[in-house]
Amino acid sequence: MGKPQYIQIIVRVLLILINGIIVYYSFTNSFIINTIGFFLLVIFQLFLLIDYLKKLFNDIEKSIDCLLYDDYSNTISKEKRKNPLHNKTALLLEKHRKQSLQKTSEQLIFTNIIESLSIGILILRKDTEGKIEVFQINKAFTEFLKIPKFYNWNLLNKKIGSLTDYINQWKENKLTISLTINEEKEEFFLKTSLTQTNEYGYLIVSLETIQQLIDKKEKEAWFKLMNVMSHEIINTITPISSLAENLDSLLQEENTDEDTIDELSQGLKIIKRRSHHLTSFVDTYRKLAELPLPQKEEINLTTIVKNTLLLFEQEFHQKNIKIDFKINDSYVINADKQQIEQVIINLISNCLYAFEGIEKPVININIYSDKNRTHLTILDNGIGISDEIKDNIFIPYFTTRKDGSGIGLTLSKSIMEAHNGNIQFNSTKEKTTFSLTFIS
Repeated sequence: MGKPQYIQIIVRVLLILINGIIVYYSFTNSFIINTIGFFLLVIFQLFLLIDYLKKLFNDIEKSIDCLLYDDYSNTISKEKRKNPLHNKTALLLEKHRKQSLQKTSEQLIFTNIIESLSIGILILRKDTEGKIEVFQINKAFTEFLKIPKFYNWNLLNKKIGSLTDYINQWKENKLTISLTINEEKEEFFLKTSLTQTNEYGYLIVSLETIQQLIDKKEKEAWFKLMNVMSHEIINTITPISSLAENLDSLLQEENTDEDTIDELSQGLKIIKRRSHHLTSFVDTYRKLAELPLPQKEEINLTTIVKNTLLLFEQEFHQKNIKIDFKINDSYVINADKQQIEQVIINLISNCLYAFEGIEKPVININIYSDKNRTHLTILDNGIGISDEIKDNIFIPYFTTRKDGSGIGLTLSKSIMEAHNGNIQFNSTKEKTTFSLTFIS
């Protein structure tokens, strides 16, 4: 409040006190008429004081109501803002108005981001009493399930079918589920996560079709492949280009002595060697790109393993490598004999590389059946696969070996996929196990 307001209030209070004293004096001296007159005057002055205070705080009360109900339509005039109390109230109202606009803008951006996603997103909010509300739902989610965009949980709950069972658990999940949509079953990857605030618990549900996951993995694989290929090609072409310029400058010289001829010869040998490397690189790529379809027949996997081990028998003896393979039972699979031999050769070659610096190297090979699947495991006690490269070992041309082409495991993976099987690995510092699975 400003000084003028304080002065007015003090003057009005003083007048009421003075009139109150006069009323008391008149009443004690039996001046009835004077008493009644001044009493009415006191009442009138009280009414004026209350009215003045009411008008003074009316705008402040309106502003407080606006803040309580998030209504920022009230404004305080410039004249009234000369009063410091009104001015501070106006500033507070303006601050919350800006915060509300900022919050609305951020909510709009957040909604637009969610709507632009190709994966389905549903965000549910639950209060302390367990009441659930739909906080956000995007177009992709409703299109996946072919339902309207309901923001009422009671309505939405009836439309999402068996997905409700996972939501009602209200916990973090990551799994593949099957949903019936328009009487057809579709596979989805479901992921749920939880976030807790003071007032609410939030469940974030994301849905991806299996095809989306496959496309994403393919894009990642192609991106890594392009990086490796561009790196390899640039590393080969750069020195060739540099040498070509150097040789060209030597040829421009009028006097060609023996040293120049030797230098030209050395440069041409390097170009030939690098060209051969690039040709070899392209040939290995062709092996991957033009992998023939498997010519399947019934083959004995036990026999294939034994025959393949015979190829490495001399190397096993030279390096004192112990082979633990005691399977004599026949395990018949429907596969391409040559391609499966190639996979086993690639895996054993990796074992040999892993034994560098290892005392008492051992390769343990096992075959067993499980329902309609046949499993072949190859375990070694070598140096293992470090965590840094585990995500890259099946990428074409990725290798840690100086003389490696980087396609052995990639080719093995392609062969297993062509046989509708799979290849997996598990590695620690003490052992590495590669597992091949064939579906009967």
